[in-house]
Amino acid sequence: MNLSFIGGFILGLAVLLGSILMGVDNPLIFANTHSLLIVMGGTFAAAMICFPFNHLIGIVRVILRTMTGEYSDQALVTIGEIVELARKSSSGGSLGAELSNVENPFLRECLELSLDGTISDDELEDVLYNRVEIQNVKYKQEGMTFKIIAKFPPAFGLIGTTLGMISLLQGMGGAGGIEKLGPAMSTALTATFWGLVLANMVLIPLGENMSTVSQQDLIQRRVVVEGVMLLKDRKHYMVVEEYLKSYLSPAMRNRLVTSGEAA
Repeated sequence: MNLSFIGGFILGLAVLLGSILMGVDNPLIFANTHSLLIVMGGTFAAAMICFPFNHLIGIVRVILRTMTGEYSDQALVTIGEIVELARKSSSGGSLGAELSNVENPFLRECLELSLDGTISDDELEDVLYNRVEIQNVKYKQEGMTFKIIAKFPPAFGLIGTTLGMISLLQGMGGAGGIEKLGPAMSTALTATFWGLVLANMVLIPLGENMSTVSQQDLIQRRVVVEGVMLLKDRKHYMVVEEYLKSYLSPAMRNRLVTSGEAA
């Protein structure tokens, strides 16, 4: 579970609710369905115009994987899996027999291509790195999706506020128009409020989070490619381990269970 992601979101909600409760006499004024409909509905409509529906469904899945912490420490787990494969290979085992036990799908895919033997080592390395870069571009595009969508809520919030002001000014000439001015203006401004909240507390942080995830995934996939090439050269598992540990920070290296300890 990604506690930082969930904790940050909960903290943001607490700050937001606390500010609302302490800042106004009637917090229910923020529960303005007209404002929420314009901001949420308008943002979703604009997102559908910009991106295919399948793409939007895909980034929802990415959010769920981020919340569960699926991407965290993935490089650490992958290195442990590759080192274990190298240890079994050094002991005379067959990598082909271990394919069904490989949990990382990209590692399994690379091993299958490596064991196929139809392309040379140089061509294999080029193909695998090309797949790494293409996948990384895809993750960067998903991060940019959130940042692009984040432009819409403040704009639709301003639209909602403008509509509210038009309605307010239209009724100014009637009886009690001056007395209604303050409440009506505060109601109109709730659309801008929710637009800013949605953009700055949800969409922009998600976009930045995806940028971090894309870097983590890039490292993990590079580890896979380097590991597969080392396995193909039948390097000793200790060499494989020390080589791949160079992709980790010192703190993460200390968390990696060594082959000798695992044996």
